[in-house]
Amino acid sequence: MASIYSTSSHKPSISSSSSISKHASADLSGSVYLIDGNGRMLNLPIPSTSPRDPLNWTVFKRARAFFAMIFYAIVGLTIVQAPSLLFGGLAKEFKPQDTAPFEIVHLISAPTFFMGLGAFIWIPLSVAVGRRPVFLLCTIVTLLTTLWAGLAGSFYQLLIAVSFLGLAEGMSTSLVLHMVIDLTFIHQRPLFIAMMWSLVGFFNLTIMSFIPQMTTGLHWRPFYYLWTIPSLFSVLFAFFFFPETYYMRPAVAFNGHVLVQSSTEKICIYEDWEEVPGGKLLPETPPISKLGGFTRQLRFWGTTRGGWRAMLSCYPQILLCFLNPLIFWVTVLQAIVFASMLSIGETYAMVLSAPPYNLSMKTTAFVNLAGGFGALLALPLAALSISWVSKRLAMSNNGVKDAEHYLPAFILPITTGAASSVLYGLTLHFHLSAFLVYFSYFLNSFAFVTLATASTLWVTEAFPRWAAAALVNVFGLGYMASFAISFAIRPWVEKQGYLAVNLEIAGAILLVGGVVVPVAFWGKRFRGVLEGRWSHWGVWEAGALRPR
Repeated sequence: MASIYSTSSHKPSISSSSSISKHASADLSGSVYLIDGNGRMLNLPIPSTSPRDPLNWTVFKRARAFFAMIFYAIVGLTIVQAPSLLFGGLAKEFKPQDTAPFEIVHLISAPTFFMGLGAFIWIPLSVAVGRRPVFLLCTIVTLLTTLWAGLAGSFYQLLIAVSFLGLAEGMSTSLVLHMVIDLTFIHQRPLFIAMMWSLVGFFNLTIMSFIPQMTTGLHWRPFYYLWTIPSLFSVLFAFFFFPETYYMRPAVAFNGHVLVQSSTEKICIYEDWEEVPGGKLLPETPPISKLGGFTRQLRFWGTTRGGWRAMLSCYPQILLCFLNPLIFWVTVLQAIVFASMLSIGETYAMVLSAPPYNLSMKTTAFVNLAGGFGALLALPLAALSISWVSKRLAMSNNGVKDAEHYLPAFILPITTGAASSVLYGLTLHFHLSAFLVYFSYFLNSFAFVTLATASTLWVTEAFPRWAAAALVNVFGLGYMASFAISFAIRPWVEKQGYLAVNLEIAGAILLVGGVVVPVAFWGKRFRGVLEGRWSHWGVWEAGALRPR
């Protein structure tokens, strides 16, 4: 049996044992032979002939699926973040006696906690029932709770509604990333993952900057009534444009051999079907007609091969990923960068509306527009730099791409994230130009998008068997930690001042981000040790990079 193959297109070809031995380093999970001897990028994983295989879809069909995901993420995130710009109207309607024991600010912070909690629900649930049912469920929850928020008869009803909105939106910051991986080849992921984070951030922040211009006076309910319309469209797009992407790629016969693609995206080559674990699977039943195939794609409920047992197996893996230092440091770094964003996001309106700036609410809201352009700039810089650097490193490694080749991608977010905090602190302390506040948020949004892209690639490629559990840790725990941090920002500022707080945040980013250096040198060896010790937890691979 061999473990590596060479291909220049969708069709694989078998390499000799001698050529395979040159790429022995690719036997480790997170290391894949990606570039052949002629410098050509391989399309991995190899698509099957099944119409259910997302890698076998037409460009237009995949584009529709991406559009449905991006549209929902923008709509959901805008609705979740809207209370921060509707604060005046909410404070006028709900007096302290109406909100006790809570406060109006909990309408802003509670959804963040539930976004993190959503990752613990939606990713494992998708392993049991598939991506499409979970996607549809979240769009429907968003539609119903947006309408409920507009009709809320009390503060408590509104708080419950925005909490459910946060829970549903949690899919867009966790499960959607797995759905992007389902739809892409290995070499395409930096571009499409960066596209997801960048475009959602740009459109969301741009819309947020114009909400004060769209709302009249102190009336907040019309916003929720209006956004039931795009919420309804997100349900329709999810139903008609997004087929199921959860696909267990079967073994295929080729040139007298049997090729099995593992959960870590490697190829094992067997001489005959008797050697294949699990034997030969029965072929899929083809649809009777094109209409039958279309209606099969619209089916919105079912269970995967692993079913509910596979879902339950995700939770021990989530705990192991939390204890994994190569994942934990990314989770901490993600939380700190998000804290730097909160440090600016929770204070800029108050600072810019007070002396010496005295800007109006409509003008200060354009800080979000600056952040939107920072998120947009991250798309070409993150996608192109990650792809170019990882390809060069793989070529120098005999065509084998290691997960560590994505580590240079952390340099940009670490440096720009720290710089944004330092600049913001200095600007407020010395009362520098208001432009620098806008530029600080521009840098911060750029740092957040580039970090989210690098984090997604690193944790899923370094530990492909536990990709689902790793994403839950980084983005689920990251958002839940930011919920706790949000309560500390203002007391922290009142005690130490803007300069000290932001310098401390910048120092934390550089300190935790500096872990990338030893990881780059010894990460691969440590991954090998962890893979050996925790191999028995990889029996259930329904949540892997490529489900098995």
